[in-house]
Amino acid sequence: MSIADGGPRSADVEALEDSQLLLVPREQVQDVCARVPAAARALASSVAGTLRRLTEATGDLVFLDLPRRLAKVLLNQPRDGNGIISPYLTQEQLAHQAAGTRQSVNAVMRGFERRGWIAVNGRSVAVRQPDALSRFSGT
Repeated sequence: MSIADGGPRSADVEALEDSQLLLVPREQVQDVCARVPAAARALASSVAGTLRRLTEATGDLVFLDLPRRLAKVLLNQPRDGNGIISPYLTQEQLAHQAAGTRQSVNAVMRGFERRGWIAVNGRSVAVRQPDALSRFSGT
């Protein structure tokens, strides 16, 4: 967002492993957008997509309880052909995405597993009945 409006960053990040970063100054991005309309459209589309995702997440926090938020989080994760969520996410990471605690996410996941909607095998989670999770979450 800083590229678009020149304001301060709205978030910070922390690398989990050694990384190489590329800094592209705002002025260079603006120059490219001025010269290449497709780049300006791509930037606007990216900002709009982020705003849309944040608006939906805010609505979920207001209108959905934790089990329904967790169902949406599970459905939005990439899965392999067997429904296994990959890459693996810890319950702490799932709790962060669903705006809950690890303990409450654990309880909700046990309920989903009892219903047969998911299968937990060690550290992996497989979505077995995505349609049931989708109906439950209202998506």
